Amino acid sequence: MSHVNVFTILFRLSRLSAFIYLSSNITDSLASDYFSPEFIETRGSVRRDIDVSRFNNSDGQIPGVYRVDVYMNGNYLSSQDITFVDNKGRLIPLLTFADMVKWGVKRNARPEWMHMAENQRIENLGELLPGSKINFQFDGLRLDFSVPQEYMQRDPRGAVPPKLWDDGLNTLFLNYTASAANNYGNGTSRNDSYLNLRSGVNVGPWRLRNYSTYNNNDNAGHWNTISTSLERDIKVLKSQFSMGDGYTQSGVFDSVSFRGAQLYSDDSMLPESVRGFAPVVRGIAQSNAQVTVRQGRSIIWQSYVPPGPFVIDDLYPTSSSGDLEVAVRESDGSVHQFIQPFSAVPVMQREGQYKYALAAGKYRATNSNDKEPEFLQGTLIYGLPWSSTIYGGSLASEDYWAGVVGMGKGFGDFGSLSFDITFARAQLPDRTEAGTSLRTQYAKDFASTGTSFSLMGYRYSSSGFRDFQEAIGDVNKFRIKSNSMLESDSWRYERNKRSKVQVALNQRLDNWGSVNLSAWQQDYWAGDTERGVNMGYNTSVNDINYGLNYSYFRGPWHNDNDHIVSLTMQIPLSRFLPGSWMTVSGSTNKKGDTTSQIGLSGSVLEDKNLNWNVQQGYNSKGGDESGSASVNYKGTHGEYQFGYNYSDKNRQVTGGLSGGVVIHPYGVSFSQPLGETMALVKADNAADVKVINNSGIYTNRKGFAVVPYVTPYRKNSLSLDTASLNQNTDVLSDTSTVIPTKGALVLADYPTVTGYKVMLQLVGKDIPFGATTSIKNQENIPQGIVDDRQRVWLNGVPEKGTLIVNWNEGSCQANYQITLNTDKPQTVVAQCH
Repeated sequence: MSHVNVFTILFRLSRLSAFIYLSSNITDSLASDYFSPEFIETRGSVRRDIDVSRFNNSDGQIPGVYRVDVYMNGNYLSSQDITFVDNKGRLIPLLTFADMVKWGVKRNARPEWMHMAENQRIENLGELLPGSKINFQFDGLRLDFSVPQEYMQRDPRGAVPPKLWDDGLNTLFLNYTASAANNYGNGTSRNDSYLNLRSGVNVGPWRLRNYSTYNNNDNAGHWNTISTSLERDIKVLKSQFSMGDGYTQSGVFDSVSFRGAQLYSDDSMLPESVRGFAPVVRGIAQSNAQVTVRQGRSIIWQSYVPPGPFVIDDLYPTSSSGDLEVAVRESDGSVHQFIQPFSAVPVMQREGQYKYALAAGKYRATNSNDKEPEFLQGTLIYGLPWSSTIYGGSLASEDYWAGVVGMGKGFGDFGSLSFDITFARAQLPDRTEAGTSLRTQYAKDFASTGTSFSLMGYRYSSSGFRDFQEAIGDVNKFRIKSNSMLESDSWRYERNKRSKVQVALNQRLDNWGSVNLSAWQQDYWAGDTERGVNMGYNTSVNDINYGLNYSYFRGPWHNDNDHIVSLTMQIPLSRFLPGSWMTVSGSTNKKGDTTSQIGLSGSVLEDKNLNWNVQQGYNSKGGDESGSASVNYKGTHGEYQFGYNYSDKNRQVTGGLSGGVVIHPYGVSFSQPLGETMALVKADNAADVKVINNSGIYTNRKGFAVVPYVTPYRKNSLSLDTASLNQNTDVLSDTSTVIPTKGALVLADYPTVTGYKVMLQLVGKDIPFGATTSIKNQENIPQGIVDDRQRVWLNGVPEKGTLIVNWNEGSCQANYQITLNTDKPQTVVAQCH
């Protein structure tokens, strides 16, 4: 009996061992997919030589060059052409050490890694950088890299390396806006016209800009050159340099118009995660923990940190102040939390960051008879620990000097406060004046009540204090008096500021809407006061928007003041007329003038690029009725406006057009009104293709289009709608990523294949199903797979050429000639030998 038990136990153990062995190897057995050629239908005596081995594995495809989206640790990097080769039935990318460094891997990640040459091939990333993986998804043309954080460069989120910034194409452009009107009233007719021209030349990183206008009022024309400047960025300094006409940077001193040169920090060159002010969050993790930072209901930062102290210095705050809730989730599931309140006034900078500006030149006065002294100005703002910022600056000219020093500090729950003092000395024609000016600013968000003091400030100046413009005004006033000119050119020549107070407040009322308030008052030593108040309440009920607003202004002369109250209601009419709404409004002022208006507006066409508006109004003063009708069309080559206005005593017809003309290395393109930074779409021979998310922009007959607005120093993804391509053109990639510098015209290139759509019938040799084909067409290679009838479908085929066919056990070549000129698919027979 015992022998039986022993044999039984041994038998069971042997079965268990076999099960364990099979279980440990079943993963490898199931890793490969196999498609039996026996399942493919055959007809008659057709050979059953079939080669589908390439497709036995997931994502098994033809080796070659593919344009793929590259992702590093889940973050999109770029779209680019990468060569893929076959490795045991799978496609693997051919990469170099330089590629991986460009995508964010440290040069000194590991000892053996840091000694590699720039062009050295990366054959096994997982061995060189343990824990790294590469995954290529052919169906989405997506190449994913997973590299442990310890091997990656620590850059702020959203950072784009300066070496990727593109200065763009050399170009000449003109941005224009023209308008004209015919006015008829009281038996007379008058014509007015206006032309606004902004032109520029780009050569490498240099930008030459000119701004001019032309006015013609009743046949009296006048040209005016407003400004001309030469600019470029200084990448290593994260700064901009400009010469010519411009404005000094504000923040420490008030901005003034001048002609000269300046060098100043440009926040747009910084990653969005480090722009402006945000606190540095410090904490301690007791394990590999997940840290989550919330502001209000929004998660603004989340990542994993190793055990020990951690620092978060790349936050994206959702507002200028408000409590930050920090939660640290340890690996065992335990959570500990803390609150870090913060707020910032405009002058504050992050810890360790600085902002500077240097300007030298000649003050530009609005009156050609005024004195224009030369001056030198410099300012510096620097972020300190403990939510503090120091700042200061100096301004000096022949008859004026000023110096300022100040500090900003965040007080957590109590908001953020800045304080500065300015000393100034002005040499006037008949005396010397000196004084000081004290300024304080405060900001705070009260998250629990939905209250936001976006800015609250006060400034007091002694009687002898003058800012730069006031000092120049006093000099010019003296010159006017001495030359027996009129003193009424500007009342400000007689006064200098005494104090100024301002406040901006926003209050959310949950489901009841929101209230906003902005108010300011400025007093002068001569006893005059100017004051402004704006209040508003906005809410929405059943998709109808309501707005109640109040405005008050008191001028400094003759104590002139006025009050205006208005009520506006906007009602959507999409149920009856798609893309339209009705607006009803009314207002009244202190003098008792009451106006009321009702209007209809909407957008039509597939691209919503035709806007229309009709309006009827009534004014109680004199019982005057008025009305208007207008249309605005946004096309590929510009914007066009037409309108008609009438009242009891006047009729007016208006018209306008605006757009841009861009001369670039590939020709001339006409566009919508241009912004500061632009992109040129290049998709050869792809005519009338829409640029997605850009209303009314389509490629011209050569495949070019200008996108008038892109963001400098950021990744801009531009996509084409390829559904409207003509029959003989294919776009190999419908998305292009560009990273322009400020003011650039950057090229967004979309490789295309132009040629015939052909079904090639191969004869003369037995070719197995699954054989691969390729044919040279300029720099693009159309590829295909032979079917079970020895046919291959190809796009972008040139008129004549040689088809190369390959399979496991052989190859052949087929010369072909297309004789039928048509954009429809056609069948061509070719002899393969």
